[in-house]
Amino acid sequence: MQESGIGINRGLVDVTPDVRLLSVLRATGVNLNTAIGEILDNSIDAGANEIDLYVYNNDRKKSNIMIVDNGKGMNDATLRGSLTLAKELKLGINQLGKYGMGMKTAALSLSTQFEIFTQKASGEVLYGEYNINKMEQLGQFKTTVRLANEEETSFFKSKLGRRQRSGTIIIIKNADRLDITHQTFVRQMQSFIGLTYKNFINRGIAFTVNDVPAKGDKIEAIDVLMRENKKTFVVAERDHYVVEYNAPKINQVKNTSIEVSATVLPKPDHNSKGKKIDGKDVQLPLNQTNQGIYFYREGRMVGQALNWHNVFGEKHNEKNRFRIEINCKSELDQEINMNFLKGNVYPTIQLKNQLSEIIEPYMAEMREKLHLEEKKELAAKAKKIASGLQKQRKIEMVIPGTAVNGKQRPTSVDKVKVGSKIDRTIDNKAVSKTVDTKGNSKSKNTVRDIKKLLVAAKEIRKLLEAKEVSEEVKNELRAELGLAVAELQTV
Repeated sequence: MQESGIGINRGLVDVTPDVRLLSVLRATGVNLNTAIGEILDNSIDAGANEIDLYVYNNDRKKSNIMIVDNGKGMNDATLRGSLTLAKELKLGINQLGKYGMGMKTAALSLSTQFEIFTQKASGEVLYGEYNINKMEQLGQFKTTVRLANEEETSFFKSKLGRRQRSGTIIIIKNADRLDITHQTFVRQMQSFIGLTYKNFINRGIAFTVNDVPAKGDKIEAIDVLMRENKKTFVVAERDHYVVEYNAPKINQVKNTSIEVSATVLPKPDHNSKGKKIDGKDVQLPLNQTNQGIYFYREGRMVGQALNWHNVFGEKHNEKNRFRIEINCKSELDQEINMNFLKGNVYPTIQLKNQLSEIIEPYMAEMREKLHLEEKKELAAKAKKIASGLQKQRKIEMVIPGTAVNGKQRPTSVDKVKVGSKIDRTIDNKAVSKTVDTKGNSKSKNTVRDIKKLLVAAKEIRKLLEAKEVSEEVKNELRAELGLAVAELQTV
């Protein structure tokens, strides 16, 4: 039937997208880590316990990226499904794969073509190809899936290893958007995989990476909470909590469990910008960039150093040593609003409020931990300064607010007398001192000691005036100084 003479037919019409959609998918902004992560997720879902990465130059001097796993492999139907956009494969609820978009989009973000070789334990080696240029020439979403030929089968067996009966190889060919050197690729993958899949590495899954087509060294797990360091203060270790979530398919509110771990990291070395602890490099520097919440879904990190304002609060240098891990199940996918590339999570208000109630007591404990450390450090500093004042040479040093021999000294002038005169200013107050060196060979050392004492006195004055220093600590500081000064005698 036509309407008003216009040639429009009522009814259903074919709205299959043009194959040029594939070129559009190349511009989705997927970065290298996310792209490789999607393929690794599929390997883990397939039950692999050995996953090897290679980056190398092919015969055309272009970069190839190859991922080899010893998982259960695919049959013909599964291989076809893996090459179909948005094809929902039947995965278990706790699987890492999601939406059927990730692997294709990830591979295409690096190149216009990739190949798959795969074999199930009871089947033959299969070959699949995905090539945007060929599809655009055909004008159709059609590609090649077939039995591997003899040469391809031999290649598959050589890479997988003769003892392996099943597995999958993906080769991203002519990776035109790989814009880093092969050596940088290796270092970046070691860091990314060590962080993102550390729970799987700890369970026995072996990852390797190399910049030649030969197996590399195993990648080590990176623990963002630094539990291996004896100075790390563990606030929580896999504490279990129940949270509510909306189950859309059944329109009900259900419960699921999450795990929370939290630590206060050791204090970094002075002037190391958070990059060293006890002289050793740290894998994730202690700074604002790396402080916050590390979010895991089914053991896989999907959000790094997050700072949802009503959960972790604004980032601040005072929190550089605070890190929290939250691990949830895939049941919370709707609540965390994770995109299909698992690049970040955006919790609903309902979930944020629940997490805020759970996390706040840990945040309070971490803040208290730093406060106690500060008090101990100040007490130690006071004792060190007091000890430094008790030199063999007799020095009389008067500090405002302290008493010597029961007499209160003036607060406007600090005086040190022993022989030759040096003028100094402490908080705009006049200071004079004389030193009897008793021998030229020691005069420089003695003057240096006095300078150190003056610097210490200035630092103490600041501590006594600082609002963030508790009155209890200030009293300890005054007491230590009072004892030290009382022991000093005028020459």
